[in-house]
Amino acid sequence: APYKVLVDGNFIHAVMSMKLGDAKDVVIKYLGAPSKLFTTRCVKDELKNMGKELKEASFYSRKLDEVKDGPDPPAPALDSIVAAVENGNSERFIVCTQDDKLRKRLLATSPMTPVVFCHTSGLQMEPPADAEGSGVASQKEHGAGLTEGERNALGQEEVVRGAKGVRT
Repeated sequence: APYKVLVDGNFIHAVMSMKLGDAKDVVIKYLGAPSKLFTTRCVKDELKNMGKELKEASFYSRKLDEVKDGPDPPAPALDSIVAAVENGNSERFIVCTQDDKLRKRLLATSPMTPVVFCHTSGLQMEPPADAEGSGVASQKEHGAGLTEGERNALGQEEVVRGAKGVRT
């Protein structure tokens, strides 16, 4: 069965403005497996009312399947996505968003829901809530005993390593 991917308007717009290609193709390439994109009625409604800048994203969202249930417009798109994955994410959605507020809310309310976002280098996945210290993308190495002030004085940034210790 294909992955079920729930996208919001910010994500669709980001993929388009970064000229990464068709959102569905970008997601399939990233996940390495067939995927079906979904959105919510609230996301479609929000995009429709956001003016020219998001017109392309609005048209794109209309082609996507809608999540059943959830709040009706004019409820905020953020709330509709949270509602779709609450109570254990029974539909097994992967959420794609650029919205930091939504990402933080999902981490707090549905910590096991995978969250993907657009980065300048392509798509990236948020590490799961329980992955602290397990070598995932957000893990920061300690700068060989240097304090933050010492690193700043040397002009060094903290090194962030991705999965399997690869520099990202």
